Amino acid sequence: MKKFGKFMLASLLSSLFILPALSGCGLSGGQNDDDLPPWVDYVSMLKLDMTSNTKKQEVEVKLFIDGDTTHFNPVKNSTLTGYNEEDFAATNGVIKARYLAVNTPESTGDVEKWGKTASNFTHEKLDGATIIVESDDNNWNMDSNDRYTLWIWYVPAGEEVKAENFRNLNVELLQNGYGLAQNTATNRYGTNYAMPALTQAKEYKLKLYSDEKDDNFYEGEAYNVTLKKLRCHIDDYVNLKVRVEGIVTTQVDNSVYIEDYDEESGLYFGISIFYGFTPSPYLLKALTIGNRVSVHGTVTYSEGFGYQINGVDNNAFHPEYTTNTVAVTDKDGKVVTGEGGFPELQAKDIVSGKTEIVFEDDEKVDLNYGEAVLDTTATLKNLKVVDLYTTHNGGDNDGAISITCNQLDENGQVIPGSKITVRTTVLYHKDGSLVTQAEFPVGTMLTAKGFIEQFDGEYQLKVHVLDYLTVQS
Repeated sequence: MKKFGKFMLASLLSSLFILPALSGCGLSGGQNDDDLPPWVDYVSMLKLDMTSNTKKQEVEVKLFIDGDTTHFNPVKNSTLTGYNEEDFAATNGVIKARYLAVNTPESTGDVEKWGKTASNFTHEKLDGATIIVESDDNNWNMDSNDRYTLWIWYVPAGEEVKAENFRNLNVELLQNGYGLAQNTATNRYGTNYAMPALTQAKEYKLKLYSDEKDDNFYEGEAYNVTLKKLRCHIDDYVNLKVRVEGIVTTQVDNSVYIEDYDEESGLYFGISIFYGFTPSPYLLKALTIGNRVSVHGTVTYSEGFGYQINGVDNNAFHPEYTTNTVAVTDKDGKVVTGEGGFPELQAKDIVSGKTEIVFEDDEKVDLNYGEAVLDTTATLKNLKVVDLYTTHNGGDNDGAISITCNQLDENGQVIPGSKITVRTTVLYHKDGSLVTQAEFPVGTMLTAKGFIEQFDGEYQLKVHVLDYLTVQS
């Protein structure tokens, strides 16, 4: 595994950043100094020239990735630019855009200060906007990771769509202090707009170039990572303190499970949070199922429980503590909520599949598919019971059922390599009677919902709610 290289801190809020208004004396975001040169709005000065020899394509957002990377779909019936199907045939019509001239802080792996806020800024600007992407010359240029290097132009939602109303988002990110230099001078708009905008942001000490607090960045002594990064490099973080965010999906025994969806890979990534035997009521409130939480704790590994985050707490008398595990709130102070994904997965992928996970810093990680989705919710359909076993060893798990299944395809045939175990906790009917294996005889067809776990080196689905185990008609 590739080792992480930078010591990061952690994220707390996911509220959208509201761009401060420019004052009449030329300030954009905070510093009032009579010695500063007059503020110049390079974004307003730069105009989209629809007659230039550059390539242009009207697009719609497919996926928001981070501050300087967005995936687009071409607008095939565009009245602004038209559409040439051959231009994007090599990428099946998807335009993975890496913004020219700007490098925003990371928010998809190691979470850096201003990374999530920059990502939110880009999302806010492009949401509902009319968008045109432009090449730097007369070619659609790509980097080594098959991403198009582009200028991003947009007309905000609700404004009249005409050339003079298009704004350049690359320069806007630089002008507001969200970007580091990335070949900023050596491009079409570098000398007159991109570089001056970056220089001005530094002079005015905006965002990255300030001591200002970033509300989307948690100033704690921990490695600030996404669940995607943590799961892909889990061994590197064992016995280290981390801060991660995710939606609480399930509660089992003295633990909850959190997960977060990664749009680029299309996977959920998750981990178990062990809150102990005497948790504070404030911690339990924060860890309510459906809440988005910011978790601070130590990553541990044991043979019996696998990977967990331990040592979590919420000190209500000291909300300023950087070690608190808290519910994430939006800009209005309301707790951010969501639901477990329970995506429909294929058993053969879980038990023996492989996957490649790509990060925005061009890192690629190869994982067993089951390892990638460990501790996340899943739905398995068309499971045919082939064997059952009920635990009877005198312990707390007496009555738990292990159901061995094959998954069938749409024609009722067994999918090769699809044998998987569905393991229940001790389940009871509403009348208090124990659920038994006799209710799921060999040959029964099941749909099972639960979370992915590993037992004796094998990946299986854990079901902890009776309603999550249904007999198919």
